[in-house]
Amino acid sequence: MRELDKVIGYESIKNELYRIIDIFHNPEKYKALGVTLPRGVMFEGEPGIGKTLMAKSFIKESGRKKYVIRKDRSNGEFVDYIRETFEKAAEHEPSIVLLDDLDKFANEDYNHRDAEEYVAVQACIDEFSEKDIFVVATCNDIDDLPDSLIRQGRFDKIFNMHFPKNEDAKKIIAFYLKDKVLADDIDIDEIARFSEGKSCATLETVVNLAGVLAGYENKKSISQEDLRRACFSTYWDICEDRICPEESLRRKAVHEAGHAAMIECFFPGEVSLISVSAESRRSDALVVRKHDGYRGESFSKTEIEIMINLAGKAASELVLGEIDMGTDRDLRAAYDHMEDLLNYIAAYDFKLHRNGRSETSNDVMNHLDTAKGVELSRYYFKTKQILMQNRAFLEALIEQVIEKKTVTYKEIAPIREKYLSEIKSAA
Repeated sequence: MRELDKVIGYESIKNELYRIIDIFHNPEKYKALGVTLPRGVMFEGEPGIGKTLMAKSFIKESGRKKYVIRKDRSNGEFVDYIRETFEKAAEHEPSIVLLDDLDKFANEDYNHRDAEEYVAVQACIDEFSEKDIFVVATCNDIDDLPDSLIRQGRFDKIFNMHFPKNEDAKKIIAFYLKDKVLADDIDIDEIARFSEGKSCATLETVVNLAGVLAGYENKKSISQEDLRRACFSTYWDICEDRICPEESLRRKAVHEAGHAAMIECFFPGEVSLISVSAESRRSDALVVRKHDGYRGESFSKTEIEIMINLAGKAASELVLGEIDMGTDRDLRAAYDHMEDLLNYIAAYDFKLHRNGRSETSNDVMNHLDTAKGVELSRYYFKTKQILMQNRAFLEALIEQVIEKKTVTYKEIAPIREKYLSEIKSAA
């Protein structure tokens, strides 16, 4: 197996890297075509998604001698170390210099990116440009780096590495499970669904925690339930043993079921889970949705997102006949979406569009605030209509959440199929 093939997923990135490796191994055929050899590549993305692993696999596949620069010494010494490392690489060309966590080389913010560490890296890349030194860098946030450093000619290609999802996530989970003792009920698809938007490192942690949970209960193998509990605990701080007063439990169940019912009315199957047993600092109840990436891409879908934000409050009013006291974040999100429609894209008219100007008159700003309130009131009425027309579905979700505390998409599906065979919307 080739080194890069040991990295799970990222097939399009690996294909491009193999082309660069072919240039390393067969430079004459490219020189005959007048091709300039590439100078460097960068892997950019969130922590824990395998950037350094990809870089090291690429370097190993290249067969070149490797020199690594990491911020592991004081500033003055570090600048000298950068130059010394490039000089050693030049003495042993063809070589590769790995700048690992390049955005951590200096403690400068976005407005002060001319730190001497970055200046030193840039100067060395340019000074040794006639040497056969290829530069590989990893970074978590490319916005922290100076534009002059990451331009073409210094880094020919910047690869943005995303969190694994779909088939890639399944392959990674299967990889971490392969040496574990497993029960017969393992469902990798379900764990991949819960793990959308999570890093490779987090997936490994979840699998290991599932083993810890199984071991603590003296089990001989890891079951699907162990994996589910590990996901719930790691991703959302869901605690199975949390005790909640009955009245409070019902309030939370109604609120979250309202959000979930509205989502399922418009996007069937998108809710991954509903829980009223979380212990996070931000929220003790939540609805988790699939990461499909289409939210806000059209006017109609932005309207739906507004109604989803308002659905918790609307459900509390409909079912409990009371004002929901836990809607601050929901309302702020709804107002933000409403501002997008009124101001940023002028969806209704141009009177409320600020044209990107900070000096917009107070009259326009006041009118914008008034219009947001008026329009949100209209959407709130529409939200209540939809929930009333799908009341049986809403009530069934509420009872399921009260009973189980955490309800997954597999348990939501039969309820949806029973009550939403014909979705009723107040469109």
